[in-house]
Amino acid sequence: MNNQQAVERERAIEQASHLLMHLSWLAQKRFNQHISRYGITLPQFLALAYMVKQQQCAMNQLAEATQQDAATMTGVVDRLERLKLVERRRNPLDRRVVFVIPTEKAVELVQEVHAARNALIARLFESFEDEELHMLVALLNRLLASMQRDQSEMSSTDM
Repeated sequence: MNNQQAVERERAIEQASHLLMHLSWLAQKRFNQHISRYGITLPQFLALAYMVKQQQCAMNQLAEATQQDAATMTGVVDRLERLKLVERRRNPLDRRVVFVIPTEKAVELVQEVHAARNALIARLFESFEDEELHMLVALLNRLLASMQRDQSEMSSTDM
């Protein structure tokens, strides 16, 4: 690679980085606006979506899955319980373990949010040809795999 190609590659990488950060920021802002209509926050929704998928989970499992510490997750679940979106139940075999179970209201909320998000995404991709969309998906999968490898390597060097 000559000097000109190296400069152009660096410029393209900077532009891609800027675009990814901007897209991420816009997507999170839009999603936060949407879920705020339901009176919940992004961490609360992520916890709810995980619980709906699992049907029930222990508090420590929920904290790990959502990358929150136990104290933070307790506060999240407290608020969701006040909103009648989850119930806590003790494990009959081990009373120290508390299961968190989504209510039917939570299941409906998660389904409604996912449906609205899917409709928005479909609108955003209306101008894409099928081939472009498939290429974008392939490129994003490559980027995701690269990021996961990098994260794994960082985690293994932290130990």
